[in-house]
Amino acid sequence: MKSYKIGIDVGGTNTDCVLVSKENEVIAKTKHPTTADISTGIENAMKHVLESSTISPSEVRYVMLGTTHCTNAIVERKHLNKVGIIRICKPASQMIPPLSGFPEDLKAILEGHVHMVKGGYEFDGRPIHALDEVEIADVLYTMKGKVEAIAITGIFSKINPDQEQKVAAMAREILDESVAISMSHQIGSLGLLERENATILNAMLHDIAIKITNSFQEVVKRNKVDAQLYFGQNDGTLMSIENARQFPVLTIACGPTNSIRGAGALSGVKNGIVIDVGGTTSDAGVLVNQFPRESNRAASVGGVNTNFRMPDVVAIGLGGGTIVAQEKDQMKVGPQSVGFRITEEAFCFGGDTCTLSDYAILNEQLSIEGTLAINAISGKLENQFKQDSHVVKQQIGEIVSKKINQLIDKVKTDNQAIPVVLVGGGSPILPDHMEGVSEIVRPPHYEVANAYGACIAQIGGEAERVYNLAEISREDAIEEVKGEAIKNAVTAGAKEASIEVLTINDTPLAYLPNATKVKVKVCGEL
Repeated sequence: MKSYKIGIDVGGTNTDCVLVSKENEVIAKTKHPTTADISTGIENAMKHVLESSTISPSEVRYVMLGTTHCTNAIVERKHLNKVGIIRICKPASQMIPPLSGFPEDLKAILEGHVHMVKGGYEFDGRPIHALDEVEIADVLYTMKGKVEAIAITGIFSKINPDQEQKVAAMAREILDESVAISMSHQIGSLGLLERENATILNAMLHDIAIKITNSFQEVVKRNKVDAQLYFGQNDGTLMSIENARQFPVLTIACGPTNSIRGAGALSGVKNGIVIDVGGTTSDAGVLVNQFPRESNRAASVGGVNTNFRMPDVVAIGLGGGTIVAQEKDQMKVGPQSVGFRITEEAFCFGGDTCTLSDYAILNEQLSIEGTLAINAISGKLENQFKQDSHVVKQQIGEIVSKKINQLIDKVKTDNQAIPVVLVGGGSPILPDHMEGVSEIVRPPHYEVANAYGACIAQIGGEAERVYNLAEISREDAIEEVKGEAIKNAVTAGAKEASIEVLTINDTPLAYLPNATKVKVKVCGEL
């Protein structure tokens, strides 16, 4: 029996969907407007690809979803859980309390149930202080009936999670069963404050995760598809629907990672730069062995610094809906955009706003069904700017080229010329020549690269630990962490025989004697 996959990516403007064969050949694709309830847009897109192909819904074995739902909830401060916060740290790490770096409006949602208790570990796993179970029970009873989720963070719990797990076990006994529990050793990296922040955000997203995963299941069922469901996560790999409910914060930024993965797979480029152009922004990321390069900076989500894995992406205000205007006789391109209102406001649709889509149509780089004739768009352009359309096009092109060249410089790590892959519905606005670039690749199905990236993604696993090299050799430490990463990938649903190591990072810690941090990332087939 043949098997197929459906990949879906929900963006701010469009919901993209592809139906793909077992050999990753695109059978059908579509772009539908994203709806307010998200699930309607997903359902419309799924119906379209199924109806436009000869594939029976019963032949679809996997459905993968990438969504901005959790990101939007944090940014908009909507539908977030009331969270109780426990830091296992005393007598250490009390000078900077939890929530210290949070924006005031987000902090207001959380304040009231923030506690620091005795415990924590040194970098080598030695306890700073034993847990005081009476103290912890008192803290949990003050939260009973008042919080919907709790976030538990311990000093160096990535090295030894025992204390976090003990506090979680007590919470399950004392609090209501519906209270979700997030433990930091499962979410962030070593640093305490950023790991704690990521854990708090994860706890805040619990109810949203339940809602979106349930809606996803219902939409798939209504389309008569009986398939395994997966969510895209922010390292370019997939996680099960159960993991998405438990770790919703890891779905943040899966959109750019899907685009980077999709661009690499569609173009065949293994190492290079990917520029994904939408209606409002151009997002540039780096392909390393067809995976997105991970950022080494603290990732800010809704104004909160975190240290969980995030793609190294730089965005500028340049897209198909970007507004072109004139200020004091100077041509200005962006960063403002008409966004999803492009079909009402752009010249090419009869509106009164000049956009980069109008420029691309005039330049014969872009063709959109149902738009005005080129001479009508040219007339609108000349009427607004009081210049010949060829002069205006040249000025716009120079500005766009300058902005894109600067964007490429920001993400490059050296002066070597490398390939650039252009994807996204707005990518035709970009020029055919860029500085410091060996070749420009516009792959087939570029406009749905994000959905394709979700569709072809693999199951990932990673592990991270700090070792004292006076007690273990560097080689043995790496093998131990590699084994843990493989185990995590298998638990998440990867075939063990297909697992390959993507990256091994071995970083000596200068501020600790004989200490090194080992981090391993692997992936495998479903």
